[in-house]
Amino acid sequence: MVSKPETTASPQQRALNLPLLAGVTVLLSAAIGASYVFIDLSLNRMGASATSIGMNAAMPALGWLLATPFLPWLVRRANTRGVLLALLVTAALAATGFAALTDQRAWLTLRFLFGSGLGVAFRLIEYWISAASPAARRGRNAGIYAAVFCAGAAGGAGILPLAGAEGWPAVSLIVGLICGAMLLLACQRSGPPAILAAPQRAVPRLGGPAMVAIVTAGIIGLLEAVPYTMMPVYAVRMGIAEDWAAWTTSAFLAGQMLLVVPMGMLADRLGKLGLLAVGALAGLLVALGLPALDNRAEALLFAMLAWGGSAGCLYALALAMLADHFAGAELAAINAVFGTVYAAGALFGPLLHGMAMDWHGPRGLIESSALLFLILLAAIAWRGLGARRLDGWAT
Repeated sequence: MVSKPETTASPQQRALNLPLLAGVTVLLSAAIGASYVFIDLSLNRMGASATSIGMNAAMPALGWLLATPFLPWLVRRANTRGVLLALLVTAALAATGFAALTDQRAWLTLRFLFGSGLGVAFRLIEYWISAASPAARRGRNAGIYAAVFCAGAAGGAGILPLAGAEGWPAVSLIVGLICGAMLLLACQRSGPPAILAAPQRAVPRLGGPAMVAIVTAGIIGLLEAVPYTMMPVYAVRMGIAEDWAAWTTSAFLAGQMLLVVPMGMLADRLGKLGLLAVGALAGLLVALGLPALDNRAEALLFAMLAWGGSAGCLYALALAMLADHFAGAELAAINAVFGTVYAAGALFGPLLHGMAMDWHGPRGLIESSALLFLILLAAIAWRGLGARRLDGWAT
């Protein structure tokens, strides 16, 4: 743990305007939610293959993977508020290209720029919240961030059909949401806490809770494709009607929105590592219980609600854990590692789960998901067994 954060002394810059950042987050996540529906359906209308659509969907994760390692340098050398605005301008300009161009290859580049701009902006917002949150409210604030992100993504996907799911109406909605976030940021006079000195090492020491948090980032990245992409396919192949299958993603998001803030508040009181273990164990149990539901749609939706409430809190808890053990330049550096590992997981997760389903049928998805929770529980157990003091589980 570092002794002193290397941030500026300005109280205004250290202040955290959480309602404003929550507003920015919900608008940007709504833009992302709308973009998923718009881009995938548009590519399908163009006659793109499933492989091409999957490759296009991987472009944002590729952008995060390439850009995130440079974030500590940006936070230290640049005006981070200006960088945030520049990233959003890039995303908005790329979004307009979706309406102006109809070439599938051009859309790969546009999706890369659009997804990279918004994804890196979210990494900066996460650093902002982690660095500026008081220790006693760090878990709660991370939970609020995760909850409003889910709400925005679900809302954006739901609003798009009302605005028009193709062409300029859809693009105008996406660009409008990004511009609204830019206006909110313009109302904030300061940015994320600035860093005056470089970290002592390029990559902070990844021992104890830090390693568990980084493993969690990779697991959540790998798991992300399950509720958002693969679970509706699993449900249909298990004999559930398509309209019910489509609700599985919404049920997961609803569970996450309902429980992530209470879990964060509990973590502030009881310890983040212990709550992380509870969430991972609950996620494993729900995954193992899914095959027993067969084709009962209502039971599957209830299970997805519970899965979202348990697995959905893991990202926020891991993010808050890092801020408990690092500060200043080292916090920015470890957040960059966290984001890079998460992006790598998000890039390869769809391939992992798709191969599992091809090899073992629908239940292959359960096997690949359960394996991820087992790996996370093993990492948490390793940390618990390695702790020299009984209160190690409360860190």
